[in-house]
Amino acid sequence: MSRRYSLVYRHVSREYALSFLVAFLFFFFIFFINQILLIVQKILIKQIDYRSVLKAIIYSIPQFLLFTFPFSSLTASSMTLGDLGEHREILALRCSGISPRRIYLPILLISLLITGATFYTADYVLPYSSAQYRQLYTSLMQELPTLELVEGGSNTIGGKTIINKDVDGNTVTELVIFDSASRGEGQILSAPTATIDLYDPLHFVYLLELNQPQILHTRSGGEWALASGERAELFLDFSKQVGSIATVLPSQLSSKQLKAEISRYEISLAAEMVQYKKDLALLKEEVKAGRRSKDELKLFKKTRPINFYVQYYSAELHKKYALSAACTILLFLTFSLTMMRIRHGKLIGFGLSMLTAVVYWYLLFFAQLQIFSLPIPAALLIWAPNIILGVLGIALLLVLRRT
Repeated sequence: MSRRYSLVYRHVSREYALSFLVAFLFFFFIFFINQILLIVQKILIKQIDYRSVLKAIIYSIPQFLLFTFPFSSLTASSMTLGDLGEHREILALRCSGISPRRIYLPILLISLLITGATFYTADYVLPYSSAQYRQLYTSLMQELPTLELVEGGSNTIGGKTIINKDVDGNTVTELVIFDSASRGEGQILSAPTATIDLYDPLHFVYLLELNQPQILHTRSGGEWALASGERAELFLDFSKQVGSIATVLPSQLSSKQLKAEISRYEISLAAEMVQYKKDLALLKEEVKAGRRSKDELKLFKKTRPINFYVQYYSAELHKKYALSAACTILLFLTFSLTMMRIRHGKLIGFGLSMLTAVVYWYLLFFAQLQIFSLPIPAALLIWAPNIILGVLGIALLLVLRRT
């Protein structure tokens, strides 16, 4: 009997591993192409050397592995069980007295390894690669000409548009600057010559020195003013143009760092909750005394304090756990395939996994949108897709076993 089970385990494990490899390459390619387009938009158009571009791509890979692992695990299970069902292998095993649980066991064990790999990627690899990516990106932006000076060229920084004629090094001639940052007002700066230097490489701030400038300031209502001088200085801030790449997002922190941030913000939330409970108790007494209405009480209960940062960091912390656990939990939706007699089982299994992946994606996306509007713990919202689809899979399996 043990030898018969070992043959089943090896066969199912081999089929699942091969299907996982195919599914992993499929999802990896989809997410990889999307990431390539983002990098082209940010870096490649700046004519950076291929070695740096390759590094940027490698550092960005862990960002989409968090979804590649669970969706690949789900797809591999669907394709494996669908293929075994199509070729009547599951029926043959059941006729031999081998329970379907023997088929599920190797799939579950491998999925647990994938769960561990997903969490390791989210908690260790992603924070490290994100830090390396930020460091690489910042160094590249400091070395590249963020403000490109070409003859007859123009540059836009926020509400300012800079136009110049000739360029000699960092000196330009016939410079004109249109500034429309203020609503209803505007400025036009012009100078026969000007020099541009990188003033703050870390924050991408340029210093523009204008010789014999003239400034035309227009106001709403047709009023205007003209001023001139021997010399003027103007700072050009490109930090917003480059983007907030230097900002560390909560999704790029480890679980230990997230827990530390949550504890820090929970202190202020606790103080808000104490005041809220005092006000609520006072309002209840006033309602009993007839001085306030029950509608006011219901409305006040809806204003229960929600700390933005506690919810945000908690959501990112539990998303690491939930996405890792999804590698195993979502498989229960595929186990019902062992109770069905279907043609083109592998294709049907692939279609079922795609549908499940889309549903899970949208449930998780919807949960993330609600963490700031609902007085519900972020952990419960983030785990909701796992709970819903996991319970649905188990219920479907139990119903089909009885039929």
